[in-house]
Amino acid sequence: MQKRSVGLAIVLSIVTCGIYAIYWLYTMTNDVHELVGRQTTASGGMAVLYTFITCGIYSFYWMYKMGDSLAEAKEQRGMRVDNNAGLLYLVLTFFMLAIVSNALIQSSINDIIDFDENNTGAAAE
Repeated sequence: MQKRSVGLAIVLSIVTCGIYAIYWLYTMTNDVHELVGRQTTASGGMAVLYTFITCGIYSFYWMYKMGDSLAEAKEQRGMRVDNNAGLLYLVLTFFMLAIVSNALIQSSINDIIDFDENNTGAAAE
């Protein structure tokens, strides 16, 4: 799992007319499952497929579940948890701002990765 630049992901999503956004959805789903330690939604590939099959309706469910899953991952680590993140992602997606939700999700993933790296390095010393 690697940190991804939020700005670069947004630019690539726009420049590729959404093709990178599909890959981004896939990787974020799998990254969140790895951070939580269990599968909380469909796998990355299935999430992409369900989003296509339902003409985007699955993405509303996915956004909400990602907020819950990230809160669970942060809670496991003792980080500050925002229990309303899923609702925020859902509302942003409803108002056609899914790319903002994706950016916030990626930012949370990056925060957890940083937290894990800092605590692993401190434990090794």
